[in-house]
Amino acid sequence: MIVLSHFRHRAAPSLANHRHYARVRGYRHEIIDASEMPQALPLRALYRYETLLNTLRRADRNELILLLSEDAAIIEPIALEQFMADRDVLLVRASTHALPQIDVQIWRNTNAVRETVLQIVKRCRIDFTDRLPSEAAVFAGFESEHYMTLFNGMCPVMPTGYNYDPLWSRVPTFAISIDDAPHSPERKGTTPRFRDALIAHINHTRAAGLPMFSFPHYAADSSNETADRSAYNPGKALAVVTLYTPNIESYARIAEGNFRRYCETQGYTFYVHRDIPREIGLNASGNWFKPWLLHGYLQHHEWVIWLDADVLIADQQQKLEPLLEGRDYLLAHDVGQWPFNSGVMGFRRTARNDAMLQELMASISALPDKSRVYASDGDQLQFINAMRESGALQDEAISDMVCFNTPWLFRRPDSFIVHYYGMWQSMRTLMMAHDNALLA
Repeated sequence: MIVLSHFRHRAAPSLANHRHYARVRGYRHEIIDASEMPQALPLRALYRYETLLNTLRRADRNELILLLSEDAAIIEPIALEQFMADRDVLLVRASTHALPQIDVQIWRNTNAVRETVLQIVKRCRIDFTDRLPSEAAVFAGFESEHYMTLFNGMCPVMPTGYNYDPLWSRVPTFAISIDDAPHSPERKGTTPRFRDALIAHINHTRAAGLPMFSFPHYAADSSNETADRSAYNPGKALAVVTLYTPNIESYARIAEGNFRRYCETQGYTFYVHRDIPREIGLNASGNWFKPWLLHGYLQHHEWVIWLDADVLIADQQQKLEPLLEGRDYLLAHDVGQWPFNSGVMGFRRTARNDAMLQELMASISALPDKSRVYASDGDQLQFINAMRESGALQDEAISDMVCFNTPWLFRRPDSFIVHYYGMWQSMRTLMMAHDNALLA
């Protein structure tokens, strides 16, 4: 048996994962570093399948080759024969109608299989009259199995991404294919930081015998605050406020500690609400309470900065004051079509901001549905409408997302405030724990 790790990009956690599997099973491990090869189609696919063909031609008769990319990880290190008793090729698709994923493939060395791979190679050869739309497209018309198909009680390959339920952590699974859009293999693409953090976590939990997505360092203990709210470093001109509810505690605890450390370093007041403030009398999920808390704390501070609980201060030494100079509000672009994102906002104590927040509270109170974060199009739309109606929403006054409120996908070493939105909760906890550990 041969484990063939064909990497287009260097990925140390993935390599360690593949190497461990080969060692556990006693399989030969071959590593192909294709990071210096052309990355454009069809050449990148051509090199992968020429490499596979070369490996098959060197293999023993009927020997199995497990072809893995850097976006693949082994979850349960079982023998390949468990999936290949009556077949020569195993390809797995992530949805009913999609092409198969390309990160985990199993091939048996037979004459027919080598001929099949040779035909794939021919599809990948440069032809300017028939461009290859994606690597997955080379498998159009091939037989493949749905990812929920069980082989002796085991799924061979499960898809996963940063905004997808990690079913593979609960269902017996051999391997995972990591893709930002796993159900659209023709759009294959992975965020390297997420992939590396996820596979490093898989490697660590397996080695330590821990449950997947457990983060003991952030578990509640006697030293954690347990009150429904706390105030730290009171009486400062600038205050930071956040709110979270028990259902998102797994990652909100990480944010709380991060915010508190930052405010202590910079000399800001910090308010944290660990549940909704019942005295407001609003029947709503936690995100809808933002204008009430902003308005209330602005009575005691010159500036109040709101931070969602899926945010981290990545640069603990950078101060907020330079961003606030000459402004009455602090907003940054959203990754979507909205003018700004309401996860990180700041407001100066002014008559116009006071009136805007009061109007916003009245508008939200009148909404028929506030039961969920995105009910009635979410608090973000309400903030946008309120700012627009107050005459304060000017494009040139809204900061770019590189400056602050940077989506985690675009995080750089010099990023200031990073927002981990658009993620499945366990994946968000994973990335926030990983990135917060970098600040220690």
